[in-house]
Amino acid sequence: MSTMLASLSDNFVHAATVVVALGMLAHAGEWAFTRERRSAARSAARLASTTRQTSDAATASAAAGGSAAADSAGVAVLTPTAEVAGGEGAGERGESDRSDRAAMFGRIGVALTLLATVLLGAGVVTRGIAADRVPWSNLYEFAITGSFMVSVAYLVTLRRLRLDFLGLPITGFLLVILGIATTVLYTPVSGLIPALQSYWLVIHVSAAVIATSVFTLGAIASLLQILKAREERRLIATGASPAGSYLARLPSAEAIDRIAYRLNAFAFPVWTFALIAGAIWAAAAWGRYWGWDPKETWMFITWVCYAAYLHARSTAGWRSKVSGIALVAYGALLFNLVGVNFFISGLHSYA
Repeated sequence: MSTMLASLSDNFVHAATVVVALGMLAHAGEWAFTRERRSAARSAARLASTTRQTSDAATASAAAGGSAAADSAGVAVLTPTAEVAGGEGAGERGESDRSDRAAMFGRIGVALTLLATVLLGAGVVTRGIAADRVPWSNLYEFAITGSFMVSVAYLVTLRRLRLDFLGLPITGFLLVILGIATTVLYTPVSGLIPALQSYWLVIHVSAAVIATSVFTLGAIASLLQILKAREERRLIATGASPAGSYLARLPSAEAIDRIAYRLNAFAFPVWTFALIAGAIWAAAAWGRYWGWDPKETWMFITWVCYAAYLHARSTAGWRSKVSGIALVAYGALLFNLVGVNFFISGLHSYA
């Protein structure tokens, strides 16, 4: 074990945490300028509507009052119209500036997320080299490796699935996980206990990490889908215009549902493989494939919940409930990763 590399790994992780925080601030700036742009657009629309009503009233008065009144009304009509025309030009320029600023902050946020991913990846790799093993034998290592994979999954699918709207919640999630990892879960570099000295540690846990990272993206998308669907129902019921909030700039609830489904559908077979690989490893280590150990049980419960999600989404009458099922499944996954280790003793308590 190398203490120098272990210290370097810690520095990389701390630097990644700082850069993620900056990325979250950049995405918050993107949202703020987008909200300002929408508010300005609504104000311009209200001004234009008021001006048209004034012009119509002036025109009607001119028609009823004769040529002299028409001349007077003409002055009244031309003056505000000219002002509005100038105002519209300035408004368009202002809206363009705000749009450019929002896009700029969005690009900065993605660039900072990419930089944080590189730093975090360096932290994970140097941690593994320092320990002379794969870097996911305890909760701290699983947290930093999982955060790295969440960020990688987000960046890989960013353009393909158009996940720009996830920039703020993803960076916020990564900041929370890395903060907990470095302050609560941190564990000094150490060797492996005999139960973990197997090549199945690479196969089983790496599959679980990949599935967990993609399930995380799917869970965030499912939560946003629920909020967006509720907002759409409220707008339909009240006839109100979209507010200048984060929800207003999200895709439709139906589009978010499709994104969440693609993410969860990809991760489910990977989680299934991790479950099977764990059973094979258990047979090699403990002489039995399945013993209803708490970790095994909750991994299976998570599998059942996600299987229910996939089945419900293809079943008529359940489409409006699938996002809730996805969140329940992700809750089971989190309890399997954290709750079992802290609150329930078992053969996997070493994690």
